Amino acid sequence: MLHRLTLQSRSYGELRQLASERRTLATSKDGYLRGLLLNEAALLDFYATLRAWMDRTSALPPEAAAAALSPQSSAFDLAPMLATLSRRMGLSVVDQQALLSIAQLRNLAKGELIVEEGSESVPLLLLCSGVACATRTLEDGGQQIVSVCLPGDPLNPGDFVLGRAGISISTFSPALVLSIPAAELHPLLELRPEIVRGLWRATAWRASVQKEWLIWLGRKPAEARLAHLLCEIACRSGSSRRESDDFEFPLTQRELGDILGLSTVHVNRVLQQLRSSKLVDLSRGRLIIRDRAGLYQAAEFDPAYLAMPDGARG
Repeated sequence: MLHRLTLQSRSYGELRQLASERRTLATSKDGYLRGLLLNEAALLDFYATLRAWMDRTSALPPEAAAAALSPQSSAFDLAPMLATLSRRMGLSVVDQQALLSIAQLRNLAKGELIVEEGSESVPLLLLCSGVACATRTLEDGGQQIVSVCLPGDPLNPGDFVLGRAGISISTFSPALVLSIPAAELHPLLELRPEIVRGLWRATAWRASVQKEWLIWLGRKPAEARLAHLLCEIACRSGSSRRESDDFEFPLTQRELGDILGLSTVHVNRVLQQLRSSKLVDLSRGRLIIRDRAGLYQAAEFDPAYLAMPDGARG
């Protein structure tokens, strides 16, 4: 088993070498042991990339730190997470380093529960890769998906601040999640109040998204609801920068129905309408946006609610 303190003392090269050794060893194993070794290799790759970033930024002025990570030498893409810490949460490089230094990494399978509704003293969770969702369970056992989380998103900033999980969080796909235990984070917040401010900024951003969901779920017809959700996910994933785009989309029609309050049959019908209008194609886990402007118009979508000024504090 990997020990976090041991990992933090290793160099970038040592961590990459350990990851390579575990992958090589995994080729001679089967079943659970093979999966365990590959899981450890993924964790080691992440820590190696994080170590490279820490080493580079520690010797750089703040204005140069954001560009310090070289994609060519990275085994893992830290860009979404670092963008959240610096822009959405407004944290300095020093605060980012302090936060990440106490983080633990979890490698999760598809459909795995991360936090259960009602849990207390929950850790702060940050999604590094993959897709996750937040749900509320109803009295009859049914579930309502209340948010979709993409790489870089803090999964529960509000619940962490309140000290209790008001929602369950689980994965839609294999995912890497940074978990920052409350017992270690609370003392850090006393020393670095800007991290507290950053948590509230992340909570405010989430509230902005939830407000839009409330509006389009409550007042818009089914086609506009689905179009709006597709626009939002494409915009948040950075995949709407071209007029036509093709990207991985892990949500099934059933899951889309749980988000939109529609039956699976109705979701399929609406997707056919969007396809016949030559706006999108959704098939085999991939979404193709053929006409971004047309899709925005059908959804009455304005991405302004997703924006957060770079490095803003407030």
